[in-house]
Amino acid sequence: MRARSASLTIAAKDLRQELRTRESFTSAFFFSLLVQIVFSFSFDFQSLGLGFEDVGAGILWITLIFSAILSLQNSFLIERERNCLAGLALCPCDPSAVFLGKFLANSLFVLAVQVLILPISSLLFSYDLLPVLPGICLVVTVNAVGFSALGTLFAAVSVRTRRSELLLPLLLLPAATPVVIWGVKATRLCLSGRPLDSYGYLIALSACFGVIFVVAGVLLFDFVMEE
Repeated sequence: MRARSASLTIAAKDLRQELRTRESFTSAFFFSLLVQIVFSFSFDFQSLGLGFEDVGAGILWITLIFSAILSLQNSFLIERERNCLAGLALCPCDPSAVFLGKFLANSLFVLAVQVLILPISSLLFSYDLLPVLPGICLVVTVNAVGFSALGTLFAAVSVRTRRSELLLPLLLLPAATPVVIWGVKATRLCLSGRPLDSYGYLIALSACFGVIFVVAGVLLFDFVMEE
């Protein structure tokens, strides 16, 4: 019970900080918006005989991955800039509670950006989002949470280095390759109007990935904070 309370307290602290500064959300949102606008004006998919269901998965996942990295990079930077990492490590709670609180806040940041970007994407690329909305929300949520779990762990590893902004993508992208591949495939099948049965196994794989790295974060975060 105390661990749960501590996790929620840390997540609420990060959310309050973000509401005051809007630094992570603003940078991630405007990056995502820029990517969508660039793709919408750069390519005429209809003249190429392509529909959004053919290319939309790649566009959405480029947006999700790099906007998520922007959010994750700021996850521990506030503590580092204010010399609070030692205080965070000495927090009178289990270290796993710190990880879970950061993970929860990061997941909410990433999903908040996607909630705004999906309808904007449907307007820019002129496709009907409503028929595939339940499926695409499920795919994005499961994969974004798994990506955030791994990203939170690696953000804690890289924050003590001098080039943390560079090191985080170098660590995260290779390790997150499976969840990205499953997410792109599931998104493409969903946008094509396929039933859930055709890509449900991909969602299950992504969910297993997320669970594995949440457990890994809980078990390893104590050693990460000590380093």
